[in-house]
Amino acid sequence: MNQKSPDMKQPEIAMSRVEEQSFQFVRQWIYDRTGLHYPDHKRLLLYNRLHKLCRRLNIPGLNEVARHLRRRDFPGLDKEIARAVSTGHTYFFREEKVLQFLRNHILPTLPDKGQHRFWSAASSSGEEAYTIAIILAESLGFLQAQAKTAILGTDIDRELIQKAEQGIYPDQRLEHVPPHLKKRYFYRAGSGQWSVASTLKEMCTFRRLNLMSTPWPFRKKFHVILCRNVLYYFDTDHQYDLAERLYDVTMSGGWLLTSVTEPVQSLKTRWSAVTTGVYRKT
Repeated sequence: MNQKSPDMKQPEIAMSRVEEQSFQFVRQWIYDRTGLHYPDHKRLLLYNRLHKLCRRLNIPGLNEVARHLRRRDFPGLDKEIARAVSTGHTYFFREEKVLQFLRNHILPTLPDKGQHRFWSAASSSGEEAYTIAIILAESLGFLQAQAKTAILGTDIDRELIQKAEQGIYPDQRLEHVPPHLKKRYFYRAGSGQWSVASTLKEMCTFRRLNLMSTPWPFRKKFHVILCRNVLYYFDTDHQYDLAERLYDVTMSGGWLLTSVTEPVQSLKTRWSAVTTGVYRKT
């Protein structure tokens, strides 16, 4: 995702003084609860997402959203807001260049002994985790991949985690899946729907996790972490903190994969840049 320049003039949003106050309250509430940052150049994006949420939940407007949050009288509203403001477009085999580097350069560096641990840190509805499972199965052979790898997918949204566990997706999510892999790892699940093969589901575990929560409940470190299209949503302080915490739960010599538009090197963390979207713990 490309961030717009702060100098670029943004469309004005017509809000009354009271609605502006409610908007600011909700924006701060989102930041305090999730760490997701919507600066002024993302006002329109946040405004549109919140109004879409209002229509879906039959809430008259932002004033009522703010009122419900203050009174805590709308069960589940906090989760609905977190889902609305963090959901992005996702699909299988997203950003193939980064995945190609994983396939050709990272997998050969993994140790021969022991289990290889992968973490999709913002797995949404599971497409990224299952993509990694396919790459591993194709690169190592399915039996070896199943025996030697563990893939964890986490997301802040419990409903998305449930969708990931179900593993059923519409046609458009599979547009980038090569035909031979689609035939091998998916089967029809109704009109315009595809289900992930049970063999892939066995390789992936999904859990709900807020990346801003502390401490993370991990007993073992990871060889490869994918945290793609995530840093974009946080301010610089939270980006730095998240990148450093990811470093701490990575094996020595392990890897971090981000989106190609998220330059971790500018944060001056301990990660060493390898190529666009790829970093290593040295």
